[in-house]
Amino acid sequence: MNEENNSGKRKLQIWLIVLAAILLLSIIGNIIYMTRSGRLSSENEQLTAQKEVIESEKTMLEKAIEEKEGMIEDYKARLDSLNQRHEELMKEKDARIAYLGRRAAANANDLKEAEEKNNKLDGKLTELEKELEELTAELNDLQQQFDALTRAHEQITEKAKKAEPLNVYHLYMLNKWDRWLCADRYNVSKARRTDHTFICFEVDGTVFTKPGPREVVMLLFDPDGELMYGSADVFIMEETGSESAYTKKRTIEYDNEPLHLSFEIEHPHRLQAGTYRVEVYVEGTLKRSTEMLLD
Repeated sequence: MNEENNSGKRKLQIWLIVLAAILLLSIIGNIIYMTRSGRLSSENEQLTAQKEVIESEKTMLEKAIEEKEGMIEDYKARLDSLNQRHEELMKEKDARIAYLGRRAAANANDLKEAEEKNNKLDGKLTELEKELEELTAELNDLQQQFDALTRAHEQITEKAKKAEPLNVYHLYMLNKWDRWLCADRYNVSKARRTDHTFICFEVDGTVFTKPGPREVVMLLFDPDGELMYGSADVFIMEETGSESAYTKKRTIEYDNEPLHLSFEIEHPHRLQAGTYRVEVYVEGTLKRSTEMLLD
């Protein structure tokens, strides 16, 4: 009787230990999920703040560019007017000299008056040439400021463009063993027992990412580096420009919210042991890859 009681107590202790382990794993999983969710929220807030700063700087730069363009156009108009006035004075001076030359022999007094007018014209011409040099220097300074503002605007535009593409997060592979008599098993590490493989990941962008349709492609490679279950269709890899078949493909509609995707692959034949690699492409660009070892 005592032995039966002791045996019952031991079984009860074993079940209590199992329940405690399951509760501990659940708590750890919740902590990991809350940590990742908090990290994504913090990164999104930082990107939103950066976007507001960049847009503010962009608005200021565009306003400054418009002001500089107006000043440049004004200086160009004044410069054209001075050039025209300069040409008119030169023509007037030349005409006056020619006229004085014709009258020099006849009237010495007229020649003297003409020389005085000519000297005045020379003084005005010198003043205009000096003003023309100053305006030219100011125009060059404004052009340099305009070029600097243009380069800053291009840099901000390039930063915003680089932050537009979608990214892939939390990529993992999960194996399933179909059992006839008992419940199915997951997280299988034996190649001969793997009947299904689930490729799971999350797709998300930044505050700069535009909503719309995107093409997501998944490639699964066996331990020999060969593509598994290759499609008849192909897609273009943006980095190399080459075409490649794929294992699975899906078109998603991104609306500035994280998307959780899962590809299920059924293995009709027994898998060989070794390292399997999966690659995920978005719009032809490799975003994430991972490996899984099966015994």
